Amino acid sequence: MQKPSGSRVEELKLTDLRQDDDVLDTWFSSWLWPISVFNGWKDQKEIDYYYPTSVLVTGWDIIFLWVARMIMAGYEWKGEKPFQSVYFTGMVRDKQRRKMSKQLGNSPDALALIDQFGADGVRYGIMASAPAGGDILFDEKLCELGRNFCNKVWNALRLVKSWQVDASLPHDDGRALAIQWMHSRLNAVDTELRRHYQQFRLSEGVTSLYSFVWDDFCSVFLEVIKPAYGAGADQKSYDATLELFEEICKLLHPYMPFITEEIWHQLKDRAKGDDCMISLISSAPGEVEPRVMEVFDHILTVKSSVLELRNQHQLSPKETIVLVFPSDPELVTLWNTPGAEAILHKLANATCAEGIGEGVSFLAGKYQYHAVLTIEVDKEAELKRMNEELAYYIGFVSSVEKKLSNEKFVANANPEVVEKERQKKADGESKIEQLQKSIASLS
Repeated sequence: MQKPSGSRVEELKLTDLRQDDDVLDTWFSSWLWPISVFNGWKDQKEIDYYYPTSVLVTGWDIIFLWVARMIMAGYEWKGEKPFQSVYFTGMVRDKQRRKMSKQLGNSPDALALIDQFGADGVRYGIMASAPAGGDILFDEKLCELGRNFCNKVWNALRLVKSWQVDASLPHDDGRALAIQWMHSRLNAVDTELRRHYQQFRLSEGVTSLYSFVWDDFCSVFLEVIKPAYGAGADQKSYDATLELFEEICKLLHPYMPFITEEIWHQLKDRAKGDDCMISLISSAPGEVEPRVMEVFDHILTVKSSVLELRNQHQLSPKETIVLVFPSDPELVTLWNTPGAEAILHKLANATCAEGIGEGVSFLAGKYQYHAVLTIEVDKEAELKRMNEELAYYIGFVSSVEKKLSNEKFVANANPEVVEKERQKKADGESKIEQLQKSIASLS
């Protein structure tokens, strides 16, 4: 509407009012969004390039008000659908499951959240708690989780940049094996992430990244790679760490663009325009080395058992524990892998040796180890513990056997799932055998 200049509202007449020529009914104009936003009525070249688009992201509450109408309008005026896929986000609700609205006053102040937790913290917290299509029950603790993750990544940067590089230092086998493992883990996560993107499972994608960065990169890899206190880092290990950190920034950037961009430029000096947001990821994920993954996964399993053993017997972290493993060809090959024992020593202050089992026994995966400890073992307590563990695995194997004996399950389940169940059964039977031997020897 236009108001004649110099007049007051009460003096307006019907003849003074006219409809603006450029205004359409709200929802009708929204129908035409895929066309009008690309100047489809005037620029044929632009509309041909952008139409149809790849993905429309919107809430499920306007499926019929908007999404369906855009599709109908697209077929009417362009003769084809306006987008390939539609991703419906969940509704953000409060803890009482009420939809957020100005009327209820239950909407958080987004700028205040950003001030408190950081933009990336808020982004991560909401994304991690938003499974595809599911509603989000908003809680500030979600943003706190995101902020803590940002702090973890930032502290990892500070640790790496604090290392003094000494080019004269050799590149040892333990660090070399850790770098191989980290590249394989990164490639595995990259593959998983691409699959999540194809299925629009953004929450699962960022969760897998969280686990990889926090547990594998920060808690294991950097612990193995970092130099001893007061010592320098060898050049090859340092360069490999920076390279891996760069790849992590690329994968995290869609979720946490601000901190990853800052880390990207602090990792090394860069030319103008060499930004994380425009850096290219590989067209396909790299290869995963199964043997390296198998060796490292077992090392981590043994490490967890050793730490549990220390806690159980109140042993000092400074006391080196000697582990004895049986003459199993697989175990001998595994521990003969260059760098394997060095990694275990660094992560758990333990060493390994092939020999006859003596000392406190424990299971790591399907293998039995004995820890040579300078303590008196309570035979009754140890027998009780092993018998309880034996009873658990007997029940576990029995439940797996029931599942595998079900013809419908074997016929209808994915072959990978069936094979996984068979592997569970084999591992369980191996643990039962090892426990029975330990009980017999201790008795």
